[in-house]
Amino acid sequence: MNTQKALLKTIICDDHPLVLEGLSAILLPIKGFEIQTIVQNGADLLQAIQLHHPDVILIDAHLKNEIGFDLIPKIKEQTPTNYNPNIFIITSYMDDYMVSKALHSGATGCISKSITGEEFIQAIKFPKLNSSLTIPSNIQTEIKRSGIALLTQREKDIIQLITQGHSSKKIAECLNISTFTVETHKKNIYRKLKFNSATELLAWYFANKDFLPLNANDNFDSYN
Repeated sequence: MNTQKALLKTIICDDHPLVLEGLSAILLPIKGFEIQTIVQNGADLLQAIQLHHPDVILIDAHLKNEIGFDLIPKIKEQTPTNYNPNIFIITSYMDDYMVSKALHSGATGCISKSITGEEFIQAIKFPKLNSSLTIPSNIQTEIKRSGIALLTQREKDIIQLITQGHSSKKIAECLNISTFTVETHKKNIYRKLKFNSATELLAWYFANKDFLPLNANDNFDSYN
């Protein structure tokens, strides 16, 4: 019986040679990680993801001509809906704006360049257990307070479509599921968030949308 654990396939996207060398030096000796490739721009990153399907994607916040979190919707557009790698934005400035933009784009979290190598490994290896390293405590508190953490990705997708004015039938067509399934999800959303009306849901959405990741695979905004 083969008990060997699968390697966490990793791609790094950064255009600073010193940072690339540093990240590689940290990851290469660690068992359980495999650096598949290193790229320096968004176009090469998208191509590498299509080729390797990594488990972990590390993207610098500020590439030469690109903003790191702007690449995440493009990644989601070009990959299957059931492909969910952990995507981290590497940043020198761990501010609320950066983190909220990254989370809204679909990142797992942000990683500060000021943390130690051991903390870095723990953050990308066990993101849920070490979210304090990737999401500031005040934003974690806001996410917990809002109820976002209780929702599944499919429920978040449905909320997004509801706020765009789509009926359950249209949502079912967009997500390729039955109307009954949509209605079941809606009931679960209202139950989890303790809402009784669509008005409450809309108000909640606009208050918390910066922390809700967009699902670019379904091209919600252009759906008619």
